[in-house]
Amino acid sequence: MILSLLSMLGGGLLRLMPELFGFLHKKTDNAHELAMLERQFQLEQTRAASQQALVEYQGGVEQALALLDAQKTALQGQMQPLGIWWADALNFLVRPLATYYVLLMYGLAKLAMFVVALQSGIGGWEAILRIYDAEDRAILSGILAFWFVGRVFDKQK
Repeated sequence: MILSLLSMLGGGLLRLMPELFGFLHKKTDNAHELAMLERQFQLEQTRAASQQALVEYQGGVEQALALLDAQKTALQGQMQPLGIWWADALNFLVRPLATYYVLLMYGLAKLAMFVVALQSGIGGWEAILRIYDAEDRAILSGILAFWFVGRVFDKQK
């Protein structure tokens, strides 16, 4: 009797083993599929972030082009002659005179700083190097670029 019980129990266990192996195999398949889905999700997140950055960049470029186009239109409208000689001359001279005025006042301020530096005992070249700094170079570069790049565009017309 014990032998028949053991054979029944052994037969039942042998019958359950394929099911148990199938269950374990299904578990590893599901874990692998879950890992692949997580990687695919990360890839889609990266693609979405890249696409968003591209759209933002293109929007910035389009905005800059629209701003430059508006500025070009405004400048073209300002330089149209009215037919009155003194109004046309004034219209033509406003920007250069404003630039000369700013440069004159800026130069006088720098000259005053130089004189004060000399009076306080600092040598001439050292005073110039202390007074003329990175901001001054940036201002000078901006002014020169405005005038000379503007001439290049004027010659292309």
